[in-house]
Amino acid sequence: MALSPAVQRRIETLTNEHWAAHVHDVGFRELTSGKETGHRIADYVDDRTCSLLKVNLDTRHESDGKGRIRKRSMGDIWALSRGIYNPINVKSGLQHMNGQPNVVSMQKLLDYIILKRWIDSYYLLIIKFDLSSTNDITHKLYFIDLLDWLDFITYDAGPGQIMLREQALYDRIDSNGLPANRTIFEKVEVLFDLFERQLNSLFSNRKDRLNRQRDLSLQFQRSKFVVDQSRMMFVQ
Repeated sequence: MALSPAVQRRIETLTNEHWAAHVHDVGFRELTSGKETGHRIADYVDDRTCSLLKVNLDTRHESDGKGRIRKRSMGDIWALSRGIYNPINVKSGLQHMNGQPNVVSMQKLLDYIILKRWIDSYYLLIIKFDLSSTNDITHKLYFIDLLDWLDFITYDAGPGQIMLREQALYDRIDSNGLPANRTIFEKVEVLFDLFERQLNSLFSNRKDRLNRQRDLSLQFQRSKFVVDQSRMMFVQ
């Protein structure tokens, strides 16, 4: 059971009110100056937002089995609703910088749904900040169940990460577009089809690379070996 509408609204309200009130805090303003602002504010926003939800909702962190918080958990925090805890991944960034950020391991997501049957949702709580005016820093919030918006993901089988096509997603949400209406079985089918296609493509590319390297190795074995640094460049 995914988060109830009431719990979703509560999370959105809490997060919006908090950041509207705290974007001009000294700690936050210090992070917004200098280079790579998006990276520097990420941990700060994550920690503050998770603490906010922990204080105001029934939440947990996933355990590693030894009583410690699991590193690289599916969710930064897990919120209780209708009898189960739902993973929430807090993401932050700058409004004018929309790319394809990594959001979750495909293998782990499929395992948690198919193999372990631990979840039926995967929430992204995305907070985008507009720093164009230091006197009036604003934010925009997107709170979605990723499994409802699978038409806006891509997948790289190399690192194994699902990535979000941010701009296309935000354009759809901002225009009041609705996600596809799929059952959990249809969602898994979409995920697995993408997983399979990209893995097959990866296998094909790796096989081609192997064949090229094999040919080069055979040519090397048939040649005379002489070190040739004529095309190298050095500095003192």
